[in-house]
Amino acid sequence: MSETRVQFSTIISNQLPAYVREDYPLISELLKQYYIGQEYQGGPIDLIENIDRYIKLDNTTNLSEVVVLSGDLDFDATTINVDPGESPTGTNGFPESYGLLKIDNEVITYTGKTEFSFTGCVRGFVGITSYRSELNKEEVLFSETDSDDHLDQSTITNLSCLFLKEFLVKTKHQFLPGLEERS
Repeated sequence: MSETRVQFSTIISNQLPAYVREDYPLISELLKQYYIGQEYQGGPIDLIENIDRYIKLDNTTNLSEVVVLSGDLDFDATTINVDPGESPTGTNGFPESYGLLKIDNEVITYTGKTEFSFTGCVRGFVGITSYRSELNKEEVLFSETDSDDHLDQSTITNLSCLFLKEFLVKTKHQFLPGLEERS
């Protein structure tokens, strides 16, 4: 049986007293956006609510890390198509919304997805692109990018799964000392 977990961002406006909603109509939208910013995959609230799911190996080992771009992509495009021939699983394994992608050196977020496309893309985004800097292995690499053109067959990297990969490494170190580097 599938378990459904309710996100705070979807119920926050109903939790506020009526006088707050009437006197301060924008507060519910502010709180909704705040919780959206905390509930993304790997975010603080997501970690607290879903720690039981993250410790299951099936959820951290079968990740969709890369797919291939279908067609050239202009710097102002808001839909990114995935090549079904090169990426038969399509967008499966990517978050439903507000996931992070990386094409070449550009970080992109999206508001929705279909089987073979990401929709509502916000181009030239900022985000964590690696949990290890080349110069300092303990430093997280945070990138601020600009929108750019991309060529057909470019690699689309799922930055949203970086956290899950790192979580798997930490779990292996904790529970399998001496076997951390084995697949």
